[in-house]
Amino acid sequence: MTLKSGIDINKATSICLLSLLLVFAGPASANASQKTEFNMEEAYYKSLFTIPAMYPQTRDYRKKWSRLTGFEFSGLHWNNFVVIYVNKGTDIYRDNYIEYLRVYQNEDDDEDEDEEETEDKHFKGYEVGTIFLKENYTVRNGIPHQPTSLTLMVKKPPGYAPTGGDWEYTQFAPNGDLMMRGNNTNVDIYQSCAKCHENMQERDYVFSTFYTEQSR
Repeated sequence: MTLKSGIDINKATSICLLSLLLVFAGPASANASQKTEFNMEEAYYKSLFTIPAMYPQTRDYRKKWSRLTGFEFSGLHWNNFVVIYVNKGTDIYRDNYIEYLRVYQNEDDDEDEDEEETEDKHFKGYEVGTIFLKENYTVRNGIPHQPTSLTLMVKKPPGYAPTGGDWEYTQFAPNGDLMMRGNNTNVDIYQSCAKCHENMQERDYVFSTFYTEQSR
């Protein structure tokens, strides 16, 4: 079959396909070496972090653990967006969050400050073996951009860190490489993590200020 111009239609189709290949071949090869952009939808359903070898119990945490938050901006965590998971103690975290709202976020602005300070608070502590895992993402144009680190708080047996609630703090690069590990007696850990968390002693050193109910 031929077109009105006399050009064979099969030949014309081949020419068009060749032109398309030439147009896209250059950009494709150029983009191949560029860093993959953050994909919000992918980050919701697929972990962008390599599981640290020293914590095999975190394998499949996205499927097996409870996700406590969505993407939350946290000025206390290097101005990153964070997503928080926990292996157990979900009810304790939720109850502490509700108690935090009751004590500190009630809508009665006229409440006397002295009355606030003397009000009974009913926060709970966590069992040994509880692990809070936090995915940290950089910020770009007000939204999560790239995974920056994976941080863990691990509740250790009594006596591990008596002045720090017996919590171990660990930080990993997205590829699973260890960045730092220790408790509040380590200077780097104290400055980066434990110094802020010690202000939450009443909540067993866990902020409990973000929570999003998850359906299963």
